[in-house]
Parts: sequence; structure tokens; C-alpha cells
Amino acid sequence: MLSYIFLGIFTVAAVLNLLAAGKKNKILFAVTKPMLLSALCLYCFFKSPSSPDLLIIGAFFACFIGDVLLMLRGEIWFTLGGVSFFAGHALFILVFARAVDFGSLPFAFLIPAALLYAGAAGFVMARAGKNAPKLMRVPVLLYLICNAATNLFALARAAQTPGVWTILAYVGAILFFISDCALFLMRYGNGCKCLIKTDFFVMLTYISGVLLIALGLKPL
Repeated sequence: MLSYIFLGIFTVAAVLNLLAAGKKNKILFAVTKPMLLSALCLYCFFKSPSSPDLLIIGAFFACFIGDVLLMLRGEIWFTLGGVSFFAGHALFILVFARAVDFGSLPFAFLIPAALLYAGAAGFVMARAGKNAPKLMRVPVLLYLICNAATNLFALARAAQTPGVWTILAYVGAILFFISDCALFLMRYGNGCKCLIKTDFFVMLTYISGVLLIALGLKPL
């Protein structure tokens, strides 16, 4: 019962956060953003409170810390937020990898997907890398590679054990990757402003992504 209460809190916070992003209401945005991942952490904990999955909770908690750090101004906070999200993806990789049979990896899916992720990361770096601080360029690329690895392990899990929840988790991983690409393009990219270079799009894909990952790992 408590898990659904926190899922409800996440939903309300998500709606308000997206409204704040669209209306550029900084106060409402700042209030609701930390509620998102903290609510998901508690949802995952109370889905099995007698034996909580610390890897999953740790991954979402690292993203929560990253969210808080990204709210602060300055490259140092942006960098530290990225480090926290990197740690979150490292934990997500472990979460998805433990459900993968490495003796029968679905290379027919993984190889084309890896090429697509590499192309997307290359595109982002080509458009945003020149404007990013020099010390940030390699970490940004490594982060996108780590995020892509999360996606590939989620894809392997979904391909080996296809089902609603495994597929939802992979779709969530895709949205998380898209959100990060959009964030880097918004922050460092050239060219005109468009939908993907807005806080609303970044948060919409991010919120949808983490929600689907949570539901895919801890089904209703």
C-alpha cells in the first residue's frame, strides 16, 4: 500500500514539475524536482520492505543526488551532478546485467543498437562538444557511453526474457538516454532553440524514463 502512495506522490510531483518547466516557474520547479527520485526510491523500497533491492534503490538515489546538484548553478555542480548520474548508471548496469545470460547474448539486437547509440553520442558531441568546457568533453562522452551501456543491458534483458515489464524498462532506458542527449544539446549546442532544447522536453523524457525503469524493475 505504501509503495502506491509514493508512486502517487511521484505522479503529482511529475505533473507539477512539467508545468513548472513549461511555465518557467523556478520556485515550483525547485520544490518538485527533488521529490521525483526520492519518491521512486521509497516506491522501490516499499515494494519489498522485508528484502529491499539495494542496487535498484542505490541507482535511483544516485540520480536523486544528481538532480539536486544540477539545480545549483555553475560548471562544478553540473560536473558533480554528472558524476552522481554516472554512478547511478553504473548501478543500473549491474541491475540489468544480473538478469542477462551472457552465454546467449542477442547480438542481432545488440550490435545494431550499439551502432545507433554510438551515432547518437557522436552527433551530440559534434553539436555540443565545441562549446563545452575542455575539461568536460571527455567526461560527457564517457557519460553518454555509460548511459548507452545501461540501454544495451536493458535491451539484452528484454530480448532474452520478453514481457511487458522488461520492455517497459528498456523503453525507460531509451528515454533516459534521449533526455541526457537533449540536456547536453540544450546546454552546449549551437543552432536555434527547438522543443528538444527545452527544460520541458528534458524533464518529460527524464521523468517518463525513470518511471518506466522503476515499473519495469519493480512491477505494480
